[in-house]
Amino acid sequence: MQPDHTRAIPVFRLYGEVAEAAAPNFVHAERIGPSARLHDWEIAAHRHDHLTQALMVTEGGGQVRIDAGNDRFRAPWLLWIPAGTVHAFSFRPETEGVVLSLSDDFLGSVITHDHEAARLDATAAAVFSGPPGAPDEIDMNVVSLFEGLRREVGGAQPGSFSAVAALVKLLLVGVVRTHALRAFTEPAAAARAGLYRRFRRLLEANLRQNWPVARFAADLGVSPDRLHAACTQVVGKPPQSVLHERQMLEAQRALIYTALPISKIAFDLGFNDPAYFSRFFAQRAGISPAAYRKRNRPAGPSA
Repeated sequence: MQPDHTRAIPVFRLYGEVAEAAAPNFVHAERIGPSARLHDWEIAAHRHDHLTQALMVTEGGGQVRIDAGNDRFRAPWLLWIPAGTVHAFSFRPETEGVVLSLSDDFLGSVITHDHEAARLDATAAAVFSGPPGAPDEIDMNVVSLFEGLRREVGGAQPGSFSAVAALVKLLLVGVVRTHALRAFTEPAAAARAGLYRRFRRLLEANLRQNWPVARFAADLGVSPDRLHAACTQVVGKPPQSVLHERQMLEAQRALIYTALPISKIAFDLGFNDPAYFSRFFAQRAGISPAAYRKRNRPAGPSA
């Protein structure tokens, strides 16, 4: 099946389900095989606005497209997909594993007061992939955590909600350990990480307004200098760069996965002048939006 570029990128609740607000504290876990088999092992490009997903592939492999990236994978393989990330899969037949979906409010409640897990949440545009560390390397069996989550989410035992929350917390620790993320232990560093997360959420909510950094700072109740310090400490770049990278990511998604005119993409991202948008894009991508679209347009369902 060829991808349909005549419409915007599909937004689903779970794959194939009409997008709607996720129920409070929504958590879902299912095996990859039965769902992927229904779609002939091809999951077309889509995203989930308020759901973060994690996939643990235990058998098989395939190809994954994350925004403009395109990589092959094979089991064992762990993938963290932050909410809003465009992704598509071409699984080898009989690939197996577990996919976990977490609503924003549930994930937020799990990482509250946990600065190490919050570091993972703060990297909203990043995708962590690769085989998980061996149990003896990280003192944790990530595969078993996924299986435990699948059982608890699908069961009706007393205390299941608490068990799911605890297992998700352990899973986040496993991902953090696997990728050797730096812990935030000092109060000042934790406060900056929290401010950065608030900035990212405000940016996501107002991305198409093309706000200046000063407007974000004002809405967050901090000075531009304080916001600058938070961003540079957490991700090593100023808020203006974070904003521009996020605009570029959304522009790249639209260029790759839709056939929207470049002028429409510009207006949708808050640019009043399509010519200025084209210069903005070319300065950062090294090529024009039209050339980028031609170079990166998926050729078929396995792209």
